[in-house]
Amino acid sequence: MLNPLRNPEAFDVWFLAGQVSPGLSEVAGASSPRKWDERQGYGLSGATIVYTGDGLAQFAIKVFLWEDEHFEQWAAFKVLLKKAPSGTRPKALDIYHPILEDLEISSVVVEDRSQLTEVQGEPGMFFVEVKFKQHRAPTPAIGKPTGSQSKPTAEDAFDKTIEKLTKQFQELAG
Repeated sequence: MLNPLRNPEAFDVWFLAGQVSPGLSEVAGASSPRKWDERQGYGLSGATIVYTGDGLAQFAIKVFLWEDEHFEQWAAFKVLLKKAPSGTRPKALDIYHPILEDLEISSVVVEDRSQLTEVQGEPGMFFVEVKFKQHRAPTPAIGKPTGSQSKPTAEDAFDKTIEKLTKQFQELAG
């Protein structure tokens, strides 16, 4: 991860579908959630927990705009945040910011976008907040046990007869 003290300008912007964001940006709430299944027994204190996979991160980015060129750039950039037309499936977008890279977040869908709002106490400074949800294709997280390597053995006379007849059938079937 980039050092924010040595490369502060790298933390000022983010990239969505290869396009750089205008103005100044602030990432908030990004995380690396994990899912756990808590298994409790009746009448027992405590529980066993079982890891069931990685959750999907949810976070927001505030984009601060205060110069004419920021608003012009925002007009072109906000097209990426539009809702998908009715009847079509929304597509995930590639995203990059050093904070998100550190959390291995590289693909997102837009959950919400706020209106343009003036920052209180800062005349001429506006912001838009964009909420995202991480997109990641599912991968197996819990292993299933493989089948037993040993074959069951006959336990009584009846089982032995079935085993013998099965063997004869398989030999005749070829």
